[in-house]
Formats: sequence, structure tokens, C-alpha cells
Amino acid sequence: MNQSFARVALALAAALAMTGAAPAPKPAASPAETLRFPRAVVTDLGPMKMQAESDADARLGGVQIFFSAGLDRQTVAQNGVAALVAECIARTTVDGSALRDAIADRGGALQYTIDGRATRYYLEARSEDLPVLLALFARALAAPDFSTATLASARAALSNRVNDIEGNAISVGVQMFRRSYYEAGAGLPALGTTTSLAALGPSDAAAFYRAQYRRGGVGVSAVGRVTPEIASALRALGDALPEGTLAPVSAKARAIPENAPRIVARRDVGAPVIVVGFAAPSPGSKDFGAMLVLESLLSNSFERTSATTLGIVERSVGASYLYDGSPASLIVYVNGNRVDPTVVIRELLVVSKSLGSQPLSADSLRRFKTTAEGAFVTGAVTLSDRSYVLGTLGAQGLGPDAMNATLASIEHVGAADVRRVAKKYLQRYIVALVLPRSAAGGS
Repeated sequence: MNQSFARVALALAAALAMTGAAPAPKPAASPAETLRFPRAVVTDLGPMKMQAESDADARLGGVQIFFSAGLDRQTVAQNGVAALVAECIARTTVDGSALRDAIADRGGALQYTIDGRATRYYLEARSEDLPVLLALFARALAAPDFSTATLASARAALSNRVNDIEGNAISVGVQMFRRSYYEAGAGLPALGTTTSLAALGPSDAAAFYRAQYRRGGVGVSAVGRVTPEIASALRALGDALPEGTLAPVSAKARAIPENAPRIVARRDVGAPVIVVGFAAPSPGSKDFGAMLVLESLLSNSFERTSATTLGIVERSVGASYLYDGSPASLIVYVNGNRVDPTVVIRELLVVSKSLGSQPLSADSLRRFKTTAEGAFVTGAVTLSDRSYVLGTLGAQGLGPDAMNATLASIEHVGAADVRRVAKKYLQRYIVALVLPRSAAGGS
């Protein structure tokens, strides 16, 4: 295994060294040639705007609703309150059932996610049923249940999910990096901790809801078959929210020092896991496409080939561009259950440094651009993922047709861009080590 990764490193070094004799890359395709998603359009819904990629022949529709109620709106003392509010809303009674169950009983699904910038709710159903489900959601939003009983059941459900996350070494490593990199609430655990959740009561949830769930702080993205009736239901949902806008939040990240800080935690895991975190450009930056290419390179160069897409647990090495945070970041993880992490991390850091000093050969650049485009497309296959990516990227400077704009940005990346972005972002990093408790000196 060690020799295998050494050969990979040598192959990458060769790809970098061949640039002198390599032919020039093919001219970049025009944006029109890279269109692979339905062209998105923007519909004005009063104070809200909806970005929509509509497929006329689809049977299902998916709607993602972004509230400006993410981690960057929480204080340290409030950690977990955004998730607690969302869980209480999902449990609010409408037509005799909890909202989540009422939607499921009508053939739909309701999910929510907390990220750095937003609390986002996702509803999916047959397109003709979505207006009714959105009306149910609007009723719960208009009168959320933050009673002691509902809060207690929401807290218990979230605590179980927190415990599951704590049992995943990669998730723990990513959170360690985020806590070290971001200042204030942006680096806190998305669902809080069992301790922080226990300290939150009905008044905390109600206060956060009143402050952040404002009509002017909502964004919407919709995919699948998006009908005028869905747009009308979303407009009514906005009308159910309190009026008002929210001041923008400027989340801050700590400068990563040159001496590569290392953070260590011990968990009940079978083998070490290493997560390396880097700063990264925002989606609205000119460097976005090049960083997507670097993500593809770092994620695929060290991984064995497979006929199917490998899951996180199945991979020995993987990279993830966390552009939903502000500022954005890039993490690379090494799974000690599948490979010797000390060998891989050493080679990985050598490659990262080399990428900043030498441009890729034309053939290597073309290959990694292709895999970056493929990863972006396959990462947005489901309606849930597609609506999330559309809304997230559109809100961060890529315009209404954000999916196709991203593909165009990858297509226009040159070898000099990859080298420049690697030199700017990949030379400083934070290392998070998650070690087994059973190791010597564990606690």
C-alpha cells in the first residue's frame, strides 16, 4: 500500500514536470457549450426571489427554502438553537399531525439542514401536490410550537443525531478544523452539542425565530417541474412570515499560520483519521473554477479506481470543497481504516506544495477538468442536491443560472490558474487528527 501511494506521488510529479514539452491546452469552450442543466430563471415573489430550473417532463418538484438563520447568526451560548428551531417547526401540529408527518401522509417529504449561512428546508413531492404541502409549511411557520413539551422532544431527537455525528471520525475531524478556522458561531457544530442543547429553552428558540425568520431574509430555489401554482404557494408562504430584512453578517476566519497547527482528539474509533483543512475562495471569486479542479485532483489522485462512486467511508482519501461557508474552505481527509494515513498525508502535502510551484501538463489539466465537471454534475443528480447547489451558488455571486455558470468557470480554467490558486490557498493548512482512545496516552 505504501509503495502504491508513492507511485501515485511520482506520477503526479511527472504530470507537473512534463509541462515544458506538452502541447497547449485546447481553447476553452464557450459558456453555451457547457450548458448541461435547464437554464434557470428568476421569479419575483414579492420580497423573495425564486431561482428555478424547470423540467417540463418531470413528475416531481423540489423546493429549497433558505432562511438567514445559519451558524453565523448564533452566538457561542446559542449553539444548537438554529437546529432546535427547525426541529420544533417540523414537529408543529397542522391538521392534527406534526408538520413532517402531515407532509409525508400526503406523499411528500420535508427535511432541514443547518449550514454556515442558512437554515434550509427542502420539500419534495409530485408537482401538483407541492402547493398544498407548501401551504402546510406556511401554517407551521406562522405559528411555530416552542412549547416545553415540543422543545423537549426536539432536543432529544437532536441529541441522538449529535451522538451519531460524534461516532464518525471524519465528521469529528471536519468539525475540529472548522472550530479552529472560523471565529464566533460559524465554526460551531451544526446541531449543537448535548450540553449546549440542554441549556436552551422555549424563550431561546422563540427569540431566535423572531430575530431571523424574516420575510426579507429568505431565498428560494426550485427544480423539477416548477408550476405557476408552486410559485403562488411560495408567495403566500412569504406573506405568512413577519416583515423585515436582516443585516448581512460578515463571518470571519482566523489566518492559518505557517507552522501548520495540529489538533488532536480521541474517540472510540478503530483507526486514525486525518483531516487537513485549507482556506478556499468563495463561489463568486475568479478562483472558484480552479479550486473545483484542485478538489477533483486531490480527491481522485490517491484513490483506487472503482466502477461506482465510492462513499465517504469507503474512500481512503477524499476532498470536499465547503463553499456553503463564508469564508469557504477545502478539506482533505485520510481514512486510516483503509490506508496508512501517515504515508498518504506526507505525499498529499508534497503534492499540494508542488502544485503551487509547477503548472499541470495539458493532458493532466484536461483530465482533472473533466473529472471536476463530472463530479459537479453527479453531485447534483437528485432534486434535493440540485436545488441546494442552485440556491447556494446563486446567493454567492454566480447569478441566477449558477449551475451552468459553474460548469463554464471550470471549462475556462488554465494551468496557470491552477498553479496560482494552489500557491495562494494550499500552502498553509490545519491538521486535525482523530485517534483511537485505546492508543497509548489516550483519555
